Amino acid sequence: MFIAGGIAMNYYCGSHYTEDVDASFSKRLLLNFDELRVSYVRGDGSGSFLYLDPNYNMSFALIHEDFEADAVEWSGIAHETSRISVRVFSAVDLAVSKIARFSEQDREDILSLAAAGLIDATHVRERAHEALRDFIGDQRPVLLTIDRVCAEIAGIRQT
Repeated sequence: MFIAGGIAMNYYCGSHYTEDVDASFSKRLLLNFDELRVSYVRGDGSGSFLYLDPNYNMSFALIHEDFEADAVEWSGIAHETSRISVRVFSAVDLAVSKIARFSEQDREDILSLAAAGLIDATHVRERAHEALRDFIGDQRPVLLTIDRVCAEIAGIRQT
């Protein structure tokens, strides 16, 4: 299982709260999504839940072809008898995956990764341009976003 989105941001920065898990799998699985909802109590005592998002789809994201090989193992999260290993997108791949959609939340997430010292503009630009080889859709707005976000990352890293 490869974790992206808000859960991956929480893994790296603790800066993003979400109830849905954006994940892809290296193999095909038949899942009952209703059974994959977990209730829990937050640190402030309020109730919440976490669920695997059945609508998550990487097809339209900007994803590097080596994201699986470069993902980071999230040890201690899977049950010892589980046949599923849990891996988190590398910080640079997580940033790149947010570029095509580039909502305000995506921008904030990328800048949080930069502020934490986990990514830099050079590597994001390089990885994003490599990922563009497999991107489906108009690349022009994505190229503009790459330039914009890399300029903002460079500004953070200089301070």
